[in-house]
Amino acid sequence: MFALFQTALVAILSYAALVAAVWALIDAARTPGQAFVTAGKQSKTLWLVLTGIASAMLIAFAPYPFGTGVGVLNFLGIAAAAAAIVYHVNVKPAVAPYRNIRGPKGGNSGPSRGGW
Repeated sequence: MFALFQTALVAILSYAALVAAVWALIDAARTPGQAFVTAGKQSKTLWLVLTGIASAMLIAFAPYPFGTGVGVLNFLGIAAAAAAIVYHVNVKPAVAPYRNIRGPKGGNSGPSRGGW
């Protein structure tokens, strides 16, 4: 009974880390490169490489039907999960104010008309 609980817990942690890493990769890809430089958080290329490697490792370490079955609880899995966590906790909030560097929503940079 305890072994089943332990296996389920490792599977849940592994899939949660995988989702966080893929989400970090997508978010880093969608964020303009200038936002990272302006926020002082290394470069977009570095974060794309880190989150990409983390995603690939966590896909490989996913539980049996999808990966090798190792799970996230090994040295490389913990390092990959830590990279995703650092992105979400430290980098993503820092670059959030600089996301719309290209201009206002809708892409219209001309004079605004109407409204209040």
